[in-house]
Amino acid sequence: NSGHVPYRNHPLTMLMSDSLGGSAKTLMFVCCSPADYNRGESSSALDFARRCKNVTNNINASGAGGDQAAQIRALRNELSRMQKDKAGSARR
Repeated sequence: NSGHVPYRNHPLTMLMSDSLGGSAKTLMFVCCSPADYNRGESSSALDFARRCKNVTNNINASGAGGDQAAQIRALRNELSRMQKDKAGSARR
C-alpha cells in the first residue's frame, strides 16, 4: 500500500484538472456498493467526489484570456496553412 495520496496529486485529479472548478460544468458519477466488503472503496469514492465538488478556481480574466486568445489564433493559422497545403497537393 502506497499510503495516502493528496487530492491535488491524485492521477484522477490531474486527468480532470481542466474540468474541475472555474466556469466548467462537470458531472461525476460515483459507483457505490451496499456490500460490507466494498465499504472502504465506496467511502473513498464518495470522499473524492465531495472534495471535487468543493474545488474552486480563481480565474484572472487578463491572464488566462490572453493566453487562450493567442492559442486560438495560432490554431486558426495552422488550420489555414494545412488547408492550403491540402488544396495545393490535391491539384497535383
